[in-house]
Amino acid sequence: MPARTDNSGWNILPPDSLPPAKRLAHVRQCSDFAAGLLDRFPGWQHGLDVQASPDLSELLDQVREHGLSAGLRRFRNREMLRIVWRDLCGLAPLAETFDNLGSLAEICLQTALEHHQQELEERHGVPRSGAGEPQRMFVIGLGKLGGGELNLSSDIDIMFCYPETGHSDGSRAVSNEQFFTRLARAVIASLSEISDEGFCFRVDTRLRPFGNAGPLTSSMAALEQYYQREGRDWERYALIKARPVAGDLEAGDRFVKEIRPFVYRRYIDYSSVEALQEMHGNVQDDARRRDRLDDIKRGPGGIREIEFLAQCFQILRGGREPSLQTPSLDGALAEIGRLGLLEESAIIEIRKDYAFLRFLENRIQALRDQQTHRVPSGEDRERIARAMFETGTDALDEHLLRTRERVSGRFQGIFPTQPESSGSDDRARQWQRLRRRRQEAESDAEAGNSPLELFVRRLERVALSQRADQRLDRFMPELLDRIDQRAPDDTVLNRIFDLVLAISRRSAYLVLLVQHPKALDRMLDLFERSEWVADKVIRFPALLDELIDPALGAHIPSAGDLSTSVGRILSTAQDTEAVLEALNYLKLATELRIAVGQLQQGLPGTAAQSALSDLASALLHGVLLAAGREIEKRHGRFGGRAAGQGRADPPGRLAIIGYGTLGAHELGYDSDLDIVFLFEPEEPLSNGKRPLSPEQYFARLAQRILTFLTVMTPSGRLYEVDTRLRPNGRAGSLVSSIGAFASYQAEQAWTWELQALTRARFVAGSHELEAAFNRVRLDVLCADRDEVAVAAELADMRRKMAAEQETRGDADSIKHRPGGLVDIEFVAQLGVLSSARLYPRVIRATGTSAQVTELEAIGWLSPEDAAELANTEEDLRQHKMMAVLERNPGKALTDTRGSARICAEKLRMDRDE
Repeated sequence: MPARTDNSGWNILPPDSLPPAKRLAHVRQCSDFAAGLLDRFPGWQHGLDVQASPDLSELLDQVREHGLSAGLRRFRNREMLRIVWRDLCGLAPLAETFDNLGSLAEICLQTALEHHQQELEERHGVPRSGAGEPQRMFVIGLGKLGGGELNLSSDIDIMFCYPETGHSDGSRAVSNEQFFTRLARAVIASLSEISDEGFCFRVDTRLRPFGNAGPLTSSMAALEQYYQREGRDWERYALIKARPVAGDLEAGDRFVKEIRPFVYRRYIDYSSVEALQEMHGNVQDDARRRDRLDDIKRGPGGIREIEFLAQCFQILRGGREPSLQTPSLDGALAEIGRLGLLEESAIIEIRKDYAFLRFLENRIQALRDQQTHRVPSGEDRERIARAMFETGTDALDEHLLRTRERVSGRFQGIFPTQPESSGSDDRARQWQRLRRRRQEAESDAEAGNSPLELFVRRLERVALSQRADQRLDRFMPELLDRIDQRAPDDTVLNRIFDLVLAISRRSAYLVLLVQHPKALDRMLDLFERSEWVADKVIRFPALLDELIDPALGAHIPSAGDLSTSVGRILSTAQDTEAVLEALNYLKLATELRIAVGQLQQGLPGTAAQSALSDLASALLHGVLLAAGREIEKRHGRFGGRAAGQGRADPPGRLAIIGYGTLGAHELGYDSDLDIVFLFEPEEPLSNGKRPLSPEQYFARLAQRILTFLTVMTPSGRLYEVDTRLRPNGRAGSLVSSIGAFASYQAEQAWTWELQALTRARFVAGSHELEAAFNRVRLDVLCADRDEVAVAAELADMRRKMAAEQETRGDADSIKHRPGGLVDIEFVAQLGVLSSARLYPRVIRATGTSAQVTELEAIGWLSPEDAAELANTEEDLRQHKMMAVLERNPGKALTDTRGSARICAEKLRMDRDE
């Protein structure tokens, strides 16, 4: 049988439970349905207290004894009595009831399907594809069956499907469509027709393509074509719950995967906002009907509103967050909470309210096994209150009222109330006049050359759909009204209009900005302040999704958060292409958060650099694993372990070492990465079908990593990469064994390479190699050195660098000016290289600021000099980072004469010589 959805979140017990002596009388009082079965089959009372799942072997025994129709109904009634008994007596948590009802429906459906398939095959032969492959029907569960959340008297929403067209192979052959249509009709009759034994399950097939007007069964190709060409928004909503429940489950799984791109769009899908708003309105209008006021499913604050809330998050964000692609409400709520889309306290409250409503729904339906969701009146209402362990109908009504008020209040927040247009009618008329005037103008000169008029002229060359044109006409008055209030200069206006042009054909983003006026305001603020932000958003409009988050910039993801995000991408993305695109988007979105943190939240430059370095480290780890999976498929792995797609470890001992700003935790916006690849041989050959030596294997893996880092995706490329700091530079091998690396560093490394090693750290890969690299670094940096000689060599090197920068006209930059960042780095590196032998602790730091702190702690720097260097470095880094983001950083460049003096003293160099 198919595995149903995990309902562990509904492991919630009923309001109370009864002692054994009171259970029979209580069940008879609360359920005419159960009482009737106990009267007809008194022997069924035995064992009802014990938890047991529906057993297929018992069903088959009933079918053999009583025939299919009667056997299904007897089995169903016996299991329903157990489920109702345990529910009413307070013995079964909600999860148990859900699971048992789902299991009951599925084994009854599967048994009827197999029975009628056999009968039809005896008559018409086995249905086969055009290539002669046997074909089996698969059944897709939708609604509460698909979600694993059936109620006590639920119908089952299903679609009957088959893989391929063709014919059966018997003497009375029929087409596969005829065969499976007859099979579907027979299954429906066996489950839903009412006999002396009652019925098994009501079957609803109206969610199939074209509804009741469409064919009862469809091939996979017909379904795919339908959803590509005809699929409507409400069908996307319905297919969230799609799950194979009977028949050929492998084919059913393929179908569910095939339709995911239709259901879940790759980016946050604001083209669905309008459709969801219409559904939202329909749900509310339906709930307000007078005959719905006692309906706990469709009425205000009812079950449907909770389900709709969760499914809106799934529709809007499921393409970006594959973990939301679940038919289970329980699973969806868990992911909504984990992703921070709702606060954990809200998730807990939603679960509590949903559980109460579902317990109440079950008690209502247990009364007479009727598919009703209405709280009855009179004596039946009193019976329901008793079933809910309430003190009376007043207590039940009060509990229900409080619950529904909470649900309704939360439901109103699914979408913000449609804002009244802040753009005046004058603005709307101005916009229409501009468009008309451009259409009527005989020349570009006649149309004018202001940024707005140029925008209208450029817009004319863009082919817009009618829908996009309508959305643009709605958006532009809002935008023009804000522009009038802000009066930005022409440079900013051109940026804004460049973005509007970029998104005009992807008009869902226009909907986003109208729906979220605060996001529009935030976008305008950022475009005014930062050309860097504007350029990123114009090139990658998907970043507009991030502007909705009011905490944008306030919460910077930690290294742990980023590692979790990368792990989620690796475990949920369907292929390498999807992994790389998701990693690139994670980089874009995180960089935007960091930039907004600096621009609007006062995030220090050093903290921004550290966050960007954590981001790069996490992405390198993800790329290493993604590349490792591909190499492992072809060539196996080292260490004697079998290949595995889902691995979370590299396929052998490879380490990525970060140098430069990455190693020092000082990465800037759009920085490239200085990295070195190290490996440690384990066996002579990898264990795959096409084995390679360690040198070949890890060279290919490193090359694949470089390709993944630099390849262009729809979300850009990750990083430019520089590997020239490896032993022997460009002349050396792309990968080095740890032994060769140790020998080179100890025997051949130049002083500048030792400087680089002071800023190097392990970033990703094998932790055994991390320890080995750290030992090599310790041994090399702690070797005995003459401080005077090292200082002289660094001074000579610094003079040559200064001369080169003078030639390039860059001598007064933040990095290269006297006392600038390079000077401070040279001082710190001299201190580490000259004192590590006596004080090995100084090599623990790879960043300049941390090195200065260590050098002060051992007395190599005086407190005054350390403070001067630290403060100057911090100011310069802040200025450097803000200069990338802002046109006018504002604050004057800090005075670097003090740090220049310290550098001259420590390096024993006179800048005037």
